[in-house]
Amino acid sequence: MMALVLVLAAFTGCGQKDTLRIGTAGEGGNYNSLGHALSSTLAADPYKISTEVKTTAGSAANIRLLSKDFLELALAQSDVIDEMYNGTLETAAMKGYSAVAALYPEPVQIVVRADSPIEKVSDLAGTTVSVGEEDSGTQKNAVQILQAYGLTSNTLSVQNMTYTEAANALSDGSIDAMFCTAGAPAQVITDLAGETPVRLVSIDSRQSSLLTGSYGFYTETVIPAGTYNGQNTDVTTLAVQSVLLASDKVPQETVYAITGALFQQKAALNSAVPVEFDLQEQNATQSITIPFHAGAAQYYEECGISVDTAKE
Repeated sequence: MMALVLVLAAFTGCGQKDTLRIGTAGEGGNYNSLGHALSSTLAADPYKISTEVKTTAGSAANIRLLSKDFLELALAQSDVIDEMYNGTLETAAMKGYSAVAALYPEPVQIVVRADSPIEKVSDLAGTTVSVGEEDSGTQKNAVQILQAYGLTSNTLSVQNMTYTEAANALSDGSIDAMFCTAGAPAQVITDLAGETPVRLVSIDSRQSSLLTGSYGFYTETVIPAGTYNGQNTDVTTLAVQSVLLASDKVPQETVYAITGALFQQKAALNSAVPVEFDLQEQNATQSITIPFHAGAAQYYEECGISVDTAKE
């Protein structure tokens, strides 16, 4: 797009002095890998936007950091965004950021050892389970799913671990199961399955219907057989959407350029993570319940797509 080229020339010509901090998540997850790929992409021609990747606890932490000006860009799950932006459930409303693009679906993956007696989510009663890092989107998903089965911290031992810590603990038998909300295949599960035989546990249709009915951000999805080593059957579960966010304080022209980079450099971004990353502008504006940044809206408008922006 000619307009994008002109904007890039305008703000790269005068020099981009400020470094934008990108909040990702723990090592071993797709957010961290994607954040580094996005940082490298934006540093190159024609963008020349300086960024720094920050490893965080994940979605909820990223949103808090964005709202308090400790980050300028961040990746987060659509469900956590909806809850924290609108102040629903037990979370106070947090503003100061807007959407840039929905990236890819993130299934909730419940992993056990292949020789485990755990066949259903209800079998997790009395076991030790990693639900992700504290304040992460994975933890929120895990709690909601476990509650749908009537399982709480009183009926099982809950551990807050990074994906890498959980994979190691599952491998050596320190825990019985781990939750991982990430695009499939998730690298940490792929690596784990290459060393230790594991299985994925499906979510039953009754609980799935209960959760999709209670929370509008969940969709039912299938992780196809063969996604991971030793996975011989389809796994039914729930998914949320990964979203790139930007602080409202980032200039419109900068976010405009970043939005364009997502689509123009999607092949390079896709190579950084094992999930399909075939971004299309129309799809990137779906499943988002908060306003878009003015810079992103400008880009989409040039594509013939109208989106809501934050009100002044």
